[in-house]
Amino acid sequence: MHSVMADQGASNVLREYRKGNWTVHETLVLISAKKMDEERRMKRGGDSGEGRSRPAELRWKWVEDYCWRHGCLRSQNQCNDKWDNLMRDYKKVRDYERRLAESGDGEENSYWKLEKHDRKERNLPSNMVMEIYDALVEVVEKRGVQRVSAGSASNTSALAVDKAMASVQPSLPPLLQYHSSDPTPTPTLPLPPAPPPPPPPTLPQSQPLPTLDSDTSEHSQSQAKRRRRGEGTSSASNNSHEVGSAISKSASIIAEALQACEEKEERRHRDLLTMQERRLKIEESRIEINREAINGLVDAINKLSSSILALVSNRTPAAPK
Repeated sequence: MHSVMADQGASNVLREYRKGNWTVHETLVLISAKKMDEERRMKRGGDSGEGRSRPAELRWKWVEDYCWRHGCLRSQNQCNDKWDNLMRDYKKVRDYERRLAESGDGEENSYWKLEKHDRKERNLPSNMVMEIYDALVEVVEKRGVQRVSAGSASNTSALAVDKAMASVQPSLPPLLQYHSSDPTPTPTLPLPPAPPPPPPPTLPQSQPLPTLDSDTSEHSQSQAKRRRRGEGTSSASNNSHEVGSAISKSASIIAEALQACEEKEERRHRDLLTMQERRLKIEESRIEINREAINGLVDAINKLSSSILALVSNRTPAAPK
């Protein structure tokens, strides 16, 4: 057991931290603490992100307090190191199982059916427990979904509105687009002209009638409109596919950036805690050296005084009888 003075509010409580290997119960308590911490940060942060701006040291202090309330007597530094080891082992097992499923080898070579020496040969953790792995799957997968949804919710809604407007507007024919922007009712198509009166006998029969030309021109215009309408529909569908792929790529990039940022933050926290531990060790060694020096000086003074008393007693003449 290791004694450390831990701050809790306005009072100092002396905690006896446990050392040695972690038990399954302690590991499950730590995973539950991280799960509660993630839910607490997401609930407190909301859209403003205030919950995620808290220092990592305060978050791990909260994890330590949670673990102590549930019988896991570990420090925040121990919890941080254990969590890093758990995530490393979890990723190795997860990637191995995924590769196994993709190759179609079946369940014979599954991690959970391998012996310890077989796991070591495959560079896999030798002591991962199914209960711990399932708890880690629940925490990690839920955290990834929350990050992606929180990071791209606003962008997705805005892009969805723009995509809907872009897909509807080009698909309308030019005449209907004009009517949608102008509230004044206008006829959609011109009425065919009235048939002309019968030609007088003096006109030549070879003169063409105007109605035939107008019908032909109207027919060609309607075909051109249909072609333009089909082109607009195909371009709108292509644009919607491109927007969907862009949204998925941006969501994956945001998730990777958030994960890298948190890993850097935890690494910085571990370096800071290591530096503080070294400083405490130096202070303790300095105090111990001073204590030993003072004790040696006191012993020397005592020996010197006893020697002086012995010398004085030897030189003093004995009293006559």
